[in-house]
Amino acid sequence: MPQLMSISEFMKQYAVSRATVYRLRSQGKIAFLKIGRATRIKTEDAERWFASLPHLDG
Repeated sequence: MPQLMSISEFMKQYAVSRATVYRLRSQGKIAFLKIGRATRIKTEDAERWFASLPHLDG
């Protein structure tokens, strides 16, 4: 079973707003999993998205 995080956990870990989370989903950059009424994000998807961000050197 994959590691999962809630939308709130994603927001805290990556310092993004709820609107940004839903925008990333609509852009196909992360996917949501529904487990009953709960919405979860695969941790590996979150890490892949974060790794794809441009890095600042300096």
